[in-house]
Amino acid sequence: MTPRLYLLAGAAFWSTGGFFIKEIDAGATSITFFRCLFAGLLLAPAVAGRRFPRGPDIAVSIVLFALLLGLYVGATKETTAANAIFLQYTAPLYVIAFAPWLLGERLRSRDALPFVICIGGIAVLFIGNRGSGDIGGMLLGAGSGFFYGLFLLWLRRVRYADPIAITFANCMGVAVLFSFALLNRDVDAEDLALLFVRGAVQFALPYLLFSRGLREVEAGEASLIALIEPVLNPIWVALFYGEDPSTATIAGGAIIIAGLAFRYAVLRDRAAARTQEVETPHPGV
Repeated sequence: MTPRLYLLAGAAFWSTGGFFIKEIDAGATSITFFRCLFAGLLLAPAVAGRRFPRGPDIAVSIVLFALLLGLYVGATKETTAANAIFLQYTAPLYVIAFAPWLLGERLRSRDALPFVICIGGIAVLFIGNRGSGDIGGMLLGAGSGFFYGLFLLWLRRVRYADPIAITFANCMGVAVLFSFALLNRDVDAEDLALLFVRGAVQFALPYLLFSRGLREVEAGEASLIALIEPVLNPIWVALFYGEDPSTATIAGGAIIIAGLAFRYAVLRDRAAARTQEVETPHPGV
């Protein structure tokens, strides 16, 4: 399998997240807990000998990971999968906005146009869906995108550690934080089976595939390939769950994806792209 096929397969597997969340009857906290627990256990055999982040660094990472995951699952429960994933994919906006202040990076003029395009897409989403009853869920999705942006910035701080080790620690840390979900008793045997499959097929396997592809494909191109996730996510939900996004959601989501694609495909500096982290969200949340 070529490196690009590894990336494509990983993004395709990640895109099934919305369907699993819709199909599972349990609440958002229970889904987040079991998903992270199973994913962490499945990744455990792959972390031997890998370098982990320092204690304080991974503690912050776990908190940000917990917030972005919990809010995304809650958003998918409260609004359409399309609204949730498109808003979660606004994370790079916060990387652009906060990197100069949090990391001391220079604000790049090439980011201005895609930033404005994506903001326009968010406006279309919210204005077009006003009065639909989805605004609460969409606010959760926007919160997930915000914390994912902070998470991506934090990953730059812990770049000294191995990505798979970071992901394993994040998953197990979130499982500990959300262990109170066991008190909910809202997960039956069928839900557990689906959550296990989700941990394996929708998270652990695609993350390993994506990590493998990143060894030979520059980050900018990988970010572009990863955009297949938010495109396929609502398609799976529409096909197998019968949930159709609104016209405003389709239009707003298309604008957001176009803005990100324009940034990665047209404006990126090829030399810098070889060293930067992938800024497109890809935790398979």
